[in-house]
Amino acid sequence: MSDTELHQLLAENAIRRLISAYCDAVNRLDADAAGPLFTPAARIRIAGFPELVGREAITEGMRQTFAASEFLHQHCDTGLIDVDGDHAFSRLSVFELNRKPGADDIGMIIGTYEDEYVRLAEGWRFAVRRYTLTLRTLLPPSKIQQVPGFVPERDFRA
Repeated sequence: MSDTELHQLLAENAIRRLISAYCDAVNRLDADAAGPLFTPAARIRIAGFPELVGREAITEGMRQTFAASEFLHQHCDTGLIDVDGDHAFSRLSVFELNRKPGADDIGMIIGTYEDEYVRLAEGWRFAVRRYTLTLRTLLPPSKIQQVPGFVPERDFRA
């Protein structure tokens, strides 16, 4: 295996871990864990909402979203990742379930993230995230059984 191939594999693995760390933070409604996964000047645009610029603005936006959620579970595949030195790009499919406080139904959302990453001293971070919504529906409450939330026994580093 060449050094270039090894660099590619290590970068892809680190980016997959970053994506997983983001989904884990979202699933725990933990904006303070998700925020540091972005570069200081990162940009994010979720569907038709205004773009947020900067790690602090993104973290605060997540705090507001999470405060309006009783339950949120997001799963991203690790899709396609292209690495070019200290920059990388990916396209990810996203599946999300959410419930607002006091709601009887659960929202189901399917969409796509198009991400740009940069490698910083602390590792790979999101530089740009663009989310496009493909489908949104409400699942009726008649068959929903929600159990107490998952409490992790340990923390993982991003």
